[in-house]
Amino acid sequence: MYVFITILIVIICVLLGLIVLIQNPKGGGVNATFGGASQQIFGASRTTDVIEKTTWTLAVLLLLFCLGSAFFIDKKAIDAKKQAQVNAAKTAAPAELSEVEKRLKETGVANAPMPQQPGQPQSGGQQQAPPSGPQKK
Repeated sequence: MYVFITILIVIICVLLGLIVLIQNPKGGGVNATFGGASQQIFGASRTTDVIEKTTWTLAVLLLLFCLGSAFFIDKKAIDAKKQAQVNAAKTAAPAELSEVEKRLKETGVANAPMPQQPGQPQSGGQQQAPPSGPQKK
C-alpha cells in the first residue's frame, strides 16, 4: 500500500508541475496558446477556472497523500531493520575503548579517579597548594 501511495504522489507531482507550467500569470494560459480552439471547447473564462481548480485539487491531493502515507509505513519492518543494525554493531569488532570506558569496565564507576602516572601532578593536573602553616628551617 505504501508503494502504491508513493507512486500516486509521484504522478500527482508530475501532473501538478505540468498544470502549473500551462498557466499564464496574465490570464492567457491555454486560451492564448491554442487560440480559438480552446474558446470553442472550453470557453474563454472557463479555461482559467478549470486549470486553477485542477491545480488546487492536485495540491490538496498531494498534501493528503503525503500525510496519509505515514499511516501505511510498515513499522514492524523498520523495527526489524533497527534491531538488525543494533545486532550488527554489537557483533562487530570492538573499537579501542576510551579512558572512561576502560575505567568503567575496571571499577564499575565511570568517574573513578585515574591511577597516578609517574611524573604527573596529582589530581588530574591540578597543583596542590603549599601548606599554610609556618615552616621550620
